[in-house]
Amino acid sequence: MRRGRRAIIAACMFLAVAAAPAAALAQTVDELYASGVKARQAQNFDEAADLLRRALALKPDNADALVQLGFAELGRNDLPAAREAFSKALSLAPAYLDASFGMAQIEFRSGNLDAALPLAEKVSGAEPGNTDAAALVANIRKAQQATRRAKPAAATARNKPRPPRPDPVAGLMGEGRRLRASGQLPEAEKAYRRALGLAPKDTDILVALGLVVGSQQKFDEAGHFFDQALAIRPGLLDARLGKVRLAIWQGDLPGARAKIDDVLGTAPENVEALGLDARISLLEQDYARAEQSFQRVLAIDPRNAEALVGIGDVRRARGDDAAARDAYRQALALEPGSRDIEQRLAAPPPRKWRLDLGSEVSDLTDGLGDWTDSSAGLAYRLTPRTTISGRTRVATRFGHTDVQIEGRIDQAFSPTVSAYALAAATPDADFLARYSIGAGASWQIVAPAKAFGPFALNVDTRYDDFANAEITTISPWVQAYVLDGRLGFSARWVHAADDIGTQADGYVLRADLAVTPSINVFGGYADAPEISDGTLVPTRTVFGGVSWDVTDPLTLRASLAHEQRPTFDRTIFGLGMTTRF
Repeated sequence: MRRGRRAIIAACMFLAVAAAPAAALAQTVDELYASGVKARQAQNFDEAADLLRRALALKPDNADALVQLGFAELGRNDLPAAREAFSKALSLAPAYLDASFGMAQIEFRSGNLDAALPLAEKVSGAEPGNTDAAALVANIRKAQQATRRAKPAAATARNKPRPPRPDPVAGLMGEGRRLRASGQLPEAEKAYRRALGLAPKDTDILVALGLVVGSQQKFDEAGHFFDQALAIRPGLLDARLGKVRLAIWQGDLPGARAKIDDVLGTAPENVEALGLDARISLLEQDYARAEQSFQRVLAIDPRNAEALVGIGDVRRARGDDAAARDAYRQALALEPGSRDIEQRLAAPPPRKWRLDLGSEVSDLTDGLGDWTDSSAGLAYRLTPRTTISGRTRVATRFGHTDVQIEGRIDQAFSPTVSAYALAAATPDADFLARYSIGAGASWQIVAPAKAFGPFALNVDTRYDDFANAEITTISPWVQAYVLDGRLGFSARWVHAADDIGTQADGYVLRADLAVTPSINVFGGYADAPEISDGTLVPTRTVFGGVSWDVTDPLTLRASLAHEQRPTFDRTIFGLGMTTRF
């Protein structure tokens, strides 16, 4: 009988692992898409292309992600890759105007003017307010006219006096601005560097170079250009604002705050400075200051669509999606056809509820039978910073069943500091604690970065009252990520003590790997005390598992662990799921 049950459990686990590998730490399609769009808008085109391709790996027929990938590839000047992305988008949605606009840009850059013009005219005709499309139509027509005049002009050029030679610096600066606006950052950098070679003391060129190399994440070099400009013109506002942007790009919020406060001290009504102050406040989760700064921008410039978008972002961060959409619609009325604003309006309302279900079956050696442990939890995001949750746990041991009820609250005090508190009770407890209280905190001391980060310090504490003992556990631990957040490591120290002076110490090591954007695997080893029926039991454990984001709201999990205890060994099979709504 036991052998049959083990076979069934093993078969279920095999099917679960084969069909439901999940990535608890991986991002969803919507999160990857939103991050990719944000990176593209910040002109971080390599990062944007990577994020959007990860989104497409989860949902290959996502026309929006294909279009955004096309524009990211245009930013990298990879015309074949951009053409492939836009072509796929048009095959899915033939009337997608943004995809047609992208194809028009590709044909224009490739010199296929006759193919580019009808595509650009189609977009401009359908969206009269689209200034980008109108500008592209004008540029194509100018290029066609220049091509037609080229041969006659060449034939008569020898007989005409030479026109005055244009300013080469101004020409290179104009070329750099055009290339940067179209997303061709390396080419724009080359144009600015040529201009700097002709005018090495020109602060406008130095600031432009700082911005374009900073957008390519060459942060040290960008800072050097801004410092050069300030050495020539101390107090230069554009250079100071450039250093603020640089601090934001590097994730240095304290540095960005100090710099923008310094700028506002001398230029309190500067619209760009107020906008940056608002964006920094938004990142700091100081929503009151962020909205106040955006409102000050609107008081100076009532038609500033960027400030209205910012107010929408503040309202959305506060959890008021309806008010956010109202602000976005006002901004769209000022900038009809803006893809950035339309994407914000198209984003679905945030999911505030989360349901977690899980079940474990433990196989004990020496004929001791099986243990089971199942739980159901429901969490609600009360505010963007506060989540409340409840959980019910049903466990069986040696023919006895305990039902435990737990409540918990999680609070984020800032983007880097958070904490939680919990309380649990077990009526008529046989082997679980009669009641428990716990608390913990997390402090992110290194922000996320390409190579390393985030890095966080954490601590968990818990007090359990059993029928025959009282046990206190303290567990500080560290967590770090590398490889753009795809590989994570954690190390935990566990210290437990009961009310009669017995103490035990141990550790837990764990690694998490995002194999794909939707599949995550984890594994680890623990040599730490386990609390069993009010007793501290030395236990060695090898564990691992997999999770799979099946869809945006649904994650499936499977796990396997083997424990070695002094009196018996225990093998644990686990299955679980999480859904968000």
